[in-house]
Order: sequence, then structure tokens, then C-alpha cells
Amino acid sequence: MKKIGILLILGLLFSCADEFMEADSLGENKGIVGTWVQKAYQEDVLVLDRATAIDPSRYGFTINGDGTFIENKNADWCATAPISYGSFDGTWTAVSDSLLDITVGYWGGTITYQIRIVSLDQESLAIRYLYANDRLESR
Repeated sequence: MKKIGILLILGLLFSCADEFMEADSLGENKGIVGTWVQKAYQEDVLVLDRATAIDPSRYGFTINGDGTFIENKNADWCATAPISYGSFDGTWTAVSDSLLDITVGYWGGTITYQIRIVSLDQESLAIRYLYANDRLESR
């Protein structure tokens, strides 16, 4: 009985450690974990503000420390006003401390792209999206 209890405790400890492994691989950029809502575009860079929750009427996303990703975005094939937003589940992995691979659903299926962290502080995040023809490895 004692052995079963020890194995159970060890299993719980290792499962909790896995939960934060992705965030740890971001080094100084692990502050990206959280919820971000679109503020503005500056040329090809998207600037987002940290938020406590997704705004259902604006673009944004949540990056969780366990490798899950939730993106609030256009939920319809038509991208003209008024835009209908919806939340789509996905995953992320760190390619480097400033580059994330994202795989997430959208209204037409699933998409994979990369997010390059341009700048990050406690309240603001600037990113650049990289799609198939722009994708980088760990540069």
C-alpha cells in the first residue's frame, strides 16, 4: 500500500512539472504566458495589451504554460464589418526563446504559423506573424 502511495505522489509531481516545461523554454520571454488583446498595428507588428480575460469582440489570445493556446478571432469566412468573433483551441511550442510555433483551429479548419516576439514587458507585447513562406527555424 505504501508503494502505491509513493508512486501516486511521484506521478503527480512529474505531471505538474510537464505542465510548465513549455513556458520554461522561453527563458526571459516566459512572461508571454497569459492573455493578450489587440491594441494596434505598427507596420507589420501587432501590439497587444495584457488582459485578465479575452474580449469577445476583439482579436486576442491566451498562451498557457502547459502548451495550450486559445485564439479569439474572426469566426466566419467573411472578414468585413461587422466581424463575428469566436474562440479556437490550439497548441504552441517554443522553437527558441523568441519564436513560437502555433497550431490552432479557425473557421475553415486548422492553421499553423509562427509568432516572433519583437518586444515584451509586463503590460505590452509586440509580435510579428510568420506564415508558410516567411517561417523561420530558430533564428
